[in-house]
Amino acid sequence: MAKHETPDLNDRLEYAALVALLAVMRTPSARRGRGWGRALGRFAARSVPLRRRVALENLAAAFPEMDASGREAVYRGMLENLGEVLAGFARFGKRRPEPITGTIRVVNPEAFAEARDGGRGALLLTAHYGNWEALGAAGAACGYPVTVLGGRQRNPLVEALFARYRARMGLGTLTVGKSLKPLVKALREGSFVASLADQDGGPGGFFLDFLGRKASVQPGLFRLAARSGVPMVTGFAVRDGDGWRGELQSPVWPEPARDEASAEAEARRLATLYAARVERMVRERPDHWFWVHRRWRSRPPEERA
Repeated sequence: MAKHETPDLNDRLEYAALVALLAVMRTPSARRGRGWGRALGRFAARSVPLRRRVALENLAAAFPEMDASGREAVYRGMLENLGEVLAGFARFGKRRPEPITGTIRVVNPEAFAEARDGGRGALLLTAHYGNWEALGAAGAACGYPVTVLGGRQRNPLVEALFARYRARMGLGTLTVGKSLKPLVKALREGSFVASLADQDGGPGGFFLDFLGRKASVQPGLFRLAARSGVPMVTGFAVRDGDGWRGELQSPVWPEPARDEASAEAEARRLATLYAARVERMVRERPDHWFWVHRRWRSRPPEERA
């Protein structure tokens, strides 16, 4: 939930700083903007390291064969990538945004049509990997309704800004709340609900193998898919020269649930498949993933005991 409904002075200052940064980053050409973004990432790595210790500890556990200099290089690459993603997102705020097709090329766009054969929507799941914002916008550019499902931001002004920028790219926005009704409604209306499901799922999540350790996976979306029968499409935006390549996997349809136990087992199967796909992508391009998450914070019951 938001910290408060009415923005305070800190919220307004934070919002003003973000608006100014985004305005500067969308001023040059798209190519120069990407360069500025990567330069910002390099500056952050040197001068204002973002959870550097957490990232290096995570890398050491996931890639024990990687030496210290290799881990530092991945950390710097991650921040450069984030700077480039921010520069691309800044261009969403133009009065006439540039076509996203000039930024990202979608591989296997047929996955969108296959997923909607049932007449309803689908879950479009990616991760904090590559350029996840461009991947959702690419779905909308392909002519499919896409609604981004995100967590509520601490700063309500920033949350509203994100929604405005995404709307300019043809994306809807939903925030996570206590009720699933808006989410279910979007799926019934045929929307692809795009979400990032790679953060810590808490003590009540599915504990699955992920990069060599048990990690808690948020179960809610997978339970929804198992109970409602909507398909799951996974996709990841991978760097491709000066742009991005959106790699979509074919939709996965849940097996019909006979009872509550079988629905839970199916939800766990879908979550396991998703986690394995994220792991494969991270191992291929570790600099694309957001290593500063405390991804393994929650521990399985046997370890807590």
